[in-house]
Amino acid sequence: MKSIVVRGAMDMAMEERPMPQITDPNQVLVRVRAAGICGSDVHVYHGTNPFAKYPVVLGHEASGEIVEVGQGVTDLKAGDSVVFEPITYCGQCYACRHGQHNVCRELKVLGCIVDGVFQEYVVMPRSQVYQFDTGKMTYPQAALCEPYTIGAQANSRGSVQNGDLVLVHGAGPIGLIVADVAKSLGARVIISEPNEKRLEMAKAFGLDYPVNPMQQNLDQFICELTNGEGVNVIFDAAGIPPIIAHAVEQLSPAGRFVPMTFGQEPIPVNFKALNAKQLTILGTRHQYQKFPEIVELLPQKLDHVDLLTTHIFPADDFKTAFSTLADPASGACKVVLTFA
Repeated sequence: MKSIVVRGAMDMAMEERPMPQITDPNQVLVRVRAAGICGSDVHVYHGTNPFAKYPVVLGHEASGEIVEVGQGVTDLKAGDSVVFEPITYCGQCYACRHGQHNVCRELKVLGCIVDGVFQEYVVMPRSQVYQFDTGKMTYPQAALCEPYTIGAQANSRGSVQNGDLVLVHGAGPIGLIVADVAKSLGARVIISEPNEKRLEMAKAFGLDYPVNPMQQNLDQFICELTNGEGVNVIFDAAGIPPIIAHAVEQLSPAGRFVPMTFGQEPIPVNFKALNAKQLTILGTRHQYQKFPEIVELLPQKLDHVDLLTTHIFPADDFKTAFSTLADPASGACKVVLTFA
């Protein structure tokens, strides 16, 4: 079968690998039908992901069709359509014992530490696949379930509630998804993005206040909108250190800040503002138990899913797909590979 393998930094190729086999009664064999390229896949390819182990098959956002089930699997059958949960955890460490399996000390992530889903077939534990209805979503659409779980996790960490005013820095795929989930929870959303093409997409998503911070004073806008109180929740999906450091100044008392990027260096925090306003800073990573709700939610969001999915390539054209994603002039947002 065909597999897209990163052998080392900047060394990616299509390889022929043996067909995987079910070795445990609680496993399923799935034919991958569609898989999204994530920014983290690019980081593994570029050699900038510190957790990556090479060689590795890329990919963790995917949908597929069950080909075979193990003897212990009684609720799924060949022909059923599923999406994949791309993390495994030990179930025994402190994080797992306290309901935070997504930061397990033994966490293994598909496409980074262990082989991922950029291949024609994969074997998965039954516990890591979730069934969906192809009458409600196509395979390429369903491949966006995983990034939407990231948005759901971030909003859960930020305790976003109906009526909150949320600020999202960055209108890339994850920023737009976080904002979209926040809107679903009843929040009003400011999205800050200097790229006009991405800002136009934010407008198409129906977000309340798209702002280009290069053309409009964001602090002044927030002050006028909130009568000087500040926003209630900030999500950073841009990763720009000065913006992150400034978040405590933009938040209202009792506000929450959810930084979503992995910085390369420590970023200072104004503890005077942090304590005076009793702010909360919340890390977020992957997701935990968000797939069932997203499988239900996503069919209601297909207009947004289709806006996000700007390019679809057959898997054989993976090099073109990666170069398209990397090209600012391409207008690429979410790029999906199909394994038909």
